[in-house]
Amino acid sequence: MYIVTPLFFVAGAALLIFGFRKNDRKLLAFAACLWLVCGAWDEFSEGFIDGVNASAPAVSSSPAP
Repeated sequence: MYIVTPLFFVAGAALLIFGFRKNDRKLLAFAACLWLVCGAWDEFSEGFIDGVNASAPAVSSSPAP
């Protein structure tokens, strides 16, 4: 999970440079969105995992009658 944050950061930087050189506002906006996700990814992933674990049914170790 920790590889996603640097991956988003590098991809956002590359798109920012490429969008600036081509003067493409869509690429610049997408690069900004990637950097936004990059900053919030750790909290989002931890919260998502905690939520999935909390909603999972409890597994009983005793055999069913």
